[in-house]
Amino acid sequence: MLAGWQVITLAAVAVLVIFAVVWHVHGGRAAAVVLALSGASLLCVWISYEVLPVEQWRRGSLVNGLLVFALPGAAAVVIALARARRGTRLTRDGWLFLALLWATPAVLLYVSQWQPASTGSDPDFTNSMWWSVSTIAIYVAVPVAYAAIARQSVRGYGLSLKFARTEGALIVLVAPVVLVMVWLISADARFLQTYPFYDVASGGDGAWLKLLVFELAYGATFVALEFFFRGFLVFAGLPVLGIHAVPVMAFAYCLLHLGKPMPECASSLVGGLILGYLAVRFRSIAVGVVAHLTIAWGMDASVLSRR
Repeated sequence: MLAGWQVITLAAVAVLVIFAVVWHVHGGRAAAVVLALSGASLLCVWISYEVLPVEQWRRGSLVNGLLVFALPGAAAVVIALARARRGTRLTRDGWLFLALLWATPAVLLYVSQWQPASTGSDPDFTNSMWWSVSTIAIYVAVPVAYAAIARQSVRGYGLSLKFARTEGALIVLVAPVVLVMVWLISADARFLQTYPFYDVASGGDGAWLKLLVFELAYGATFVALEFFFRGFLVFAGLPVLGIHAVPVMAFAYCLLHLGKPMPECASSLVGGLILGYLAVRFRSIAVGVVAHLTIAWGMDASVLSRR
């Protein structure tokens, strides 16, 4: 089991590699923003796990959630205003985008963590399905509503299979490697205690059928998540934040993982950056969907097999 400082160090090394690539592709200013926002993200992770347990007061409180996500929100406002000073006008739609970037993750956490079932034969299944369905609804409804207001195309938020068509061989090669890594990581007690979200032991005779239903909903949740973060926040963010939309998105995405095992939270920053820049490169969220489904279902299967 890696210590906290080791997790942060590994994530920082990965960020430096991304920093170098971004400098080469997008220039020094874009790379500097990556470094600054990534440093802020990892500092938040360190404080949340090693100093002040943010998770104890963030969930269950909409106000506290809004305070946490005000960090990437404020960073986005600063970047948008700086671009406005250089001639990129900040429109009404731009301000709406900034408000949604800030508020949506906080609202989602607050609503999805409700526990509508406290009694019955299997309340854990009901609550797990509520988490999945409410999460999907928010992740989809917000971009669709914004697209209607801003007169943008929802398809423009990365809903293309171009990556799968042009780089399908890469997916076939990488997926087995990812599965092996997930299997090795799943031995960590922190992952064994966290996954799967649905507790099979509470399901009785129909537990495995309920697990299958939940896993299908779980997979759909990650498709919706990619649509919101790598789709909406990146592609609707490009006119407002330019290429800086990617590190801003990754900052918010990292904070969304607070409370999960620390290695997962820190690595979410790295994954968010990589998947964000790939989405821009291929104009598609397909690679993120494939990666997320491989990791999510692979982790659940690995944990269950170890048990």
